[in-house]
Amino acid sequence: GWMFTLESFAQIYADHNDDTLGKNLTLKKFAERLWGDCYWDPATKRFHDSPKDCTTRVTDRTFVTFILEPLYKIYTACLGENEQDVEKLLRSLGVLLKREQLRASARPLLRAALSKFLETAASGFVDMVVKHIPTPKAAAKGKVMRNYSGPMDAPIVQDLMKCSSQGKLVVHVTKLYSHADGSAFDAFGRIYSGTIQPGQRVKILGEAYVPEEDEEDCAVATVEGIAIPRGRGQTPVTLATAGNWVLLKGIDATIAKTATIIGMSEGVNEDEEEGIHIFKPLRFPYAGGDSHVKMALEPLQPAELPKMVEGLRRVSKSYPMVHTRVEESGEHVLFGTGELYLDCVLHDLRSVHADVEVKVADPVVAFRETVVETSSLKCFAETANKRNKLTFIAEPLDEGMAERLEAGKVKLDWDKKKLGRFFQSQYGWDLLSSRSVWAFGDSPTRGTNLLM
Repeated sequence: GWMFTLESFAQIYADHNDDTLGKNLTLKKFAERLWGDCYWDPATKRFHDSPKDCTTRVTDRTFVTFILEPLYKIYTACLGENEQDVEKLLRSLGVLLKREQLRASARPLLRAALSKFLETAASGFVDMVVKHIPTPKAAAKGKVMRNYSGPMDAPIVQDLMKCSSQGKLVVHVTKLYSHADGSAFDAFGRIYSGTIQPGQRVKILGEAYVPEEDEEDCAVATVEGIAIPRGRGQTPVTLATAGNWVLLKGIDATIAKTATIIGMSEGVNEDEEEGIHIFKPLRFPYAGGDSHVKMALEPLQPAELPKMVEGLRRVSKSYPMVHTRVEESGEHVLFGTGELYLDCVLHDLRSVHADVEVKVADPVVAFRETVVETSSLKCFAETANKRNKLTFIAEPLDEGMAERLEAGKVKLDWDKKKLGRFFQSQYGWDLLSSRSVWAFGDSPTRGTNLLM
């Protein structure tokens, strides 16, 4: 494949010094006219918004005329024309190839011709990144406000938003990448503040960590190595500062899927260190949000059950949306987003992480019914002593409420009065209903269901 931008393709025409477009058209304005409803009239050398305004019969937009047609001509010539015709066409486009390149087969010839023709467009990907992706410092504030679970007025947040290399070390680990043999994982994360280097002791805060409430999901480790990911390879470095994405080695033992890493430095206030909150665990709303396809599995040889369990633990770390569970019956269950997804998981389980053959059951999908109208019957459940009864009815949520609940725009930890005012003002609820919200679902704090 080939990659270019409109600006880079406009530069190709500018480099040919062709006066077809006139001398008063700048490179930027020409690039803007290469997309959308824009038509070129060769007779008057003017651009028009409609083909009806052209003096000659024009049916193709400028993107077809100036970009697709030259590419089609190069492809057609390289795949089917003789050597002389190919050389004549490429020379008219400013592409000069050696004799041995012109006599090559179709694939090498096409590669050489397009590489030479798109030579000035070779930086298309880099141009796109520079233009559309903000710098780490510019994007830090938005990322912190979206992902940090702690209060925004905490002192540490200022260093995170400024992307300060002089602040306290804070790294958000978003994924674990397995080694080729599956023996260990590299933690892939973004440095929000501070500086990290090999041999540094860090504290790893897991997804269940809550300061002053639940601090068990916490461990101390030593960074054995740091690398910068570069496609299929990686470049080891001796130091990395705020704003960089890095691979950290030797700290994966206690990380399940994501984690927050903070530095352990002498002279730092212990209270300040304990008051740091974690970054929110990743959610995947565009991939379905949760894993609904369930598959039971067991080892072909019962003696290999411990190997399979360890392999399940490793694939759960490697795949962000995979979850494993042991049912009451004792069978091990694997949850994923679909059959193809689980097929990839099972391949890694068999050949990389466990090296064990497993038997799998047919996948089962957990269906969730949609409420379209208020229940006609009341469902109830009684306790064993018949003294307590719970009665439920289901009814559809107000329009737009499910989207707000799923996006986290309504939070159950709000003050009761604030939560009540929200439902009263946005959906016209009465005072009693608005203050009777118990939980959201399917999680107690978020989801598209509401328990009153």
